[in-house]
Amino acid sequence: MPGPEQSEVALETERTSEQITEEVIAYMEPALRGAVAMLSQPVRQMSEYHFGWVDADGRPSTPIGFRRRPALMALLCAGSDREAWDGVRNAAVAATLMSAAGTVHDDLQDREMLRKGRPTLWNAFGVPAAVQVGVAMHCLAFELLAQEEVPRAAVELTRRAAFAIRECCSGQIRDLQSEGTSRAGLQESLDLLENTIAFPTAGVAMVAALVRGAGEDAVASAERFGYHAGMAMAFFDDWEGVWGTTRESLEDPLADLRRRKARAFVAVALQSHGPARDELAAFYDGTGEPGLDQLARIAELIEECGGRAWLEERIREHIELARATLPDAVADPRARAELTAFVDALADELP
Repeated sequence: MPGPEQSEVALETERTSEQITEEVIAYMEPALRGAVAMLSQPVRQMSEYHFGWVDADGRPSTPIGFRRRPALMALLCAGSDREAWDGVRNAAVAATLMSAAGTVHDDLQDREMLRKGRPTLWNAFGVPAAVQVGVAMHCLAFELLAQEEVPRAAVELTRRAAFAIRECCSGQIRDLQSEGTSRAGLQESLDLLENTIAFPTAGVAMVAALVRGAGEDAVASAERFGYHAGMAMAFFDDWEGVWGTTRESLEDPLADLRRRKARAFVAVALQSHGPARDELAAFYDGTGEPGLDQLARIAELIEECGGRAWLEERIREHIELARATLPDAVADPRARAELTAFVDALADELP
C-alpha cells in the first residue's frame, strides 16, 4: 500500500499528457514570444507566423498548437515547479527554436504545402525567406544558450546543439537520397532518427539535470532517459503517420509512403522474403504518383512483412527503457510521474 506521501504525489499527478503539455505551453509562451521578438523584421513576423501567432499579413491569429516536446523534456527534467523551470527556461526556449527551424527547413525540403491547415512558411513567403528564417532561429537559439547562468550547462548544450544541427543537415540529405529505392539500409534509417531526434532530446534532458545541480550519475541517467524518450517519440511519429487515427486529419495522409521514404520499419519489411516483399520493393523502386488506395495497399504490405510489428515493439521497448532510467534521472517525484505519464501516452494508441 502506498504511504500518505506517495498518495499525495499520485493525486497531484493524475493529469493527462495533454494537460501537462498545456501547462508547459502556458509557461513557455511568454518566454518564446520574448525570444522571437529579438529577431529583426521581416524575419520576426515570419517566425511569428510559423508559431501561429499571426497570419501572413501580420494580424493576430489563433495559435495553432505546435508541439512543445523539447520544452517539456527540459522543464520536467529540471523539476515540477516554476522555480526549477526558471533555471532551464533559456535552454527550453532554445530547444524549441531549434525544433522550429528544423521544421521550417523540412517543410521546404519535402515541399509540404500545408501545416496545421494553413500554408507552410515557404509556401506563404517563398523559398529564400524560409531558408533565412530557419537560419535565424538557429542563431537565436545559440544566443540564448550563451546566456545560461551555469557555465558548464551553457558550454555542453551549445556543443550538443551544434552537433545536432550539423548531423540533422547530413540526415536530411540522406533522407532525400533514400527516396525511391528499396535498398536503403536499416542502420542508416536508425542513424537518422538518432541524429535528428534522440540525441537532441538526450542533450536537453541532460542539461536540465546539470542546471538543477544533479550529480554525475543523475546527469548520465537523464541523458539516457532523453535518448530513449526521443527514440520512442521518433518511432511513434512514424507509426502515427501510417496507422494512427490522427493521420486521417493530415493535409497529406501517408506522406512518407507517398514519397517512398526509407523509414526503419520499411527497411525491416524489405528484409523479409516472399511475394509481399517483392511487391513492396517494386513500389519503392518505382516512380509513379500513387493514389490513396495504393498507399493503403503499401501499408498492408509493410504490415504483412513484419514492419508494423517491429515498429510497435521498438516503441514499447524504448518506453520501458525510458521509464527504467527515471528514478535515477529525476529526483522530483511529481516531475518523474509526469514524465512517466508523457512517455506512457505514446503507447495509448497502439493495439
